[in-house]
Amino acid sequence: MRNAPKAKQRTQIPVTGSAGFTMVEVLIALAVFSMGILAVFAMQITAINQNSAARMQSEATGVAVHTMERLISAPYDHEDLNEDAADNPHEQTIGPYRVQWNVTTPALNDPVYSGIPVKMIALTVDSGNPNAQPVTLSFIKGQGL
Repeated sequence: MRNAPKAKQRTQIPVTGSAGFTMVEVLIALAVFSMGILAVFAMQITAINQNSAARMQSEATGVAVHTMERLISAPYDHEDLNEDAADNPHEQTIGPYRVQWNVTTPALNDPVYSGIPVKMIALTVDSGNPNAQPVTLSFIKGQGL
């Protein structure tokens, strides 16, 4: 006599209700993710502004150096080196930058420069942009230079 095969018994797994995420968990995860994304956006905006300010600072420095080199190489009695009160400060616009320079001579009783003909040049480059910082250079030009 043959024994009939036993029917396979199925074991039932108890359902505990943890098969998915609840709506509260999803909302909390979305809130945390949103705060992270907003922080990344704020960081990106700050980086763009700082990069723009650095570019403007570099350009203003280049304009200041170029203008100062032009003034240094000019003859001692050049009109751009005139120290009369009517001409000071000298002003020039180069692109978005305003270049101003003031030319002065030391006092006659100044012991450092007594008897030496020199002109002191103070140059400032600035822009109307609030992110741009002004660049200032100074130079003492002797008559022989």
